[in-house]
Amino acid sequence: MTPDPIYTHIRIVLSIILGLGITTLLRGIASIIEHPRRFGWSWIHMGWVVWALVSIMTFWWWEFRLTQVPVWTFGSYLFIVCYCALYFMMSTMLFPSDVREFGSYENYLLARRGWFFGLIALLTVMDLVDTSLKGNARWQTLGAAYTAHALIMLGVVLLGLTQKRRRVQLTLALFTLVYQAAYFGFEYFTLAAD
Repeated sequence: MTPDPIYTHIRIVLSIILGLGITTLLRGIASIIEHPRRFGWSWIHMGWVVWALVSIMTFWWWEFRLTQVPVWTFGSYLFIVCYCALYFMMSTMLFPSDVREFGSYENYLLARRGWFFGLIALLTVMDLVDTSLKGNARWQTLGAAYTAHALIMLGVVLLGLTQKRRRVQLTLALFTLVYQAAYFGFEYFTLAAD
């Protein structure tokens, strides 16, 4: 199938927004390396930062499947732009411009966990819609593992919203990072030829 020529334009906009998200994460990591005491390095925060970086990069990789969208409309274009903007918003939640009143990125993240996990929930739901844009064949290719993935991520959201203890938050961040890397690794090696 020849991709819709409009997709070339959409791909540029998508790349700009996702590139800003990656830039925000990398700039934040660099600032922690430069001034580790000022920003309070933590496993909880860095677990989510690396998870976000992996998520944005894999999202960007898989969006080449947007060539499978038979006809682009302004609505589907707007949806994709909003979807990408959520990744940028997640990046800025992980590295806000000012955390002085919270003392560290971790404290900020824990205090704003409703927003952060809400973004993850919204990204998960948007991913389901994104997959449906690519057609029924895409759903069949992904299979039951994809539905299970969405349910696991929504379970992560529920735990993240309801649990305040740092130990639980740390376990959740590290579990999600390892799970996401394994899931994407499995998907890439089994779907690469599709």
